[in-house]
Amino acid sequence: LEVGFLSDSNIEGSPDIAEVIYVGLDIVTPLISLDLLKYPKLSRDYFVLMSHLLEVYPEKVAHLNRDAFGRITGSLEFGLRNQDGDVVERCLTAVNALASYHFKERLGGRGGLGSQVMESEGSNGKLQESISSHFLRLLLQLLLFEDFRMELAGSAADALLPLLFCEQELYQRLVHELLEKEQNPTVKSRLALAFHNLTSSNNLSSTLDRPNRQKFRKNLRVFLDFSPLWESS
Repeated sequence: LEVGFLSDSNIEGSPDIAEVIYVGLDIVTPLISLDLLKYPKLSRDYFVLMSHLLEVYPEKVAHLNRDAFGRITGSLEFGLRNQDGDVVERCLTAVNALASYHFKERLGGRGGLGSQVMESEGSNGKLQESISSHFLRLLLQLLLFEDFRMELAGSAADALLPLLFCEQELYQRLVHELLEKEQNPTVKSRLALAFHNLTSSNNLSSTLDRPNRQKFRKNLRVFLDFSPLWESS
């Protein structure tokens, strides 16, 4: 899977490169099953293309049909649980691109990716939710309860920050549910403080500029290093 990303937008009568690529993906993605993505070379090439495409043209995702959108996001979910660190990092980059685009669009009073929904497993069974809600749940699950690689914490922070901005109410609800399940008062108190510091330390603001992302990277590393979740598990 190799493609050039040279812009032809200034050439009269030239095709929209992003549209051409997405049409190509709509043809290719049904052929690339999750079983095929278990092959390392194909998997890496696919996610290199996907992460670059979503970084450069995230707005095109908003106009994909439901099936095409589901194949792309489904492959990202698969990739986030991959054993190859490079694949996971590419998928985190792609999620960051989608979530950042959605946040900026909503900030400007536009819909962003609001028309796209995903199916998730909730506490009461399957539910339909936004892409930002879905990936917030998934990323928190990976960070808190699965074998996450600390060397990917920076990329994870970059993906998590815009998701938190988009889904503040959901985040607070998930934290509340987690705290309510903790029976040890000492651990519960420490955990509540860890979650508070994650989003409040280092004068974190509601922006996605580089300084704020660096602050959140530090916050997440501190959270993962000292969270009492590891001791209580």
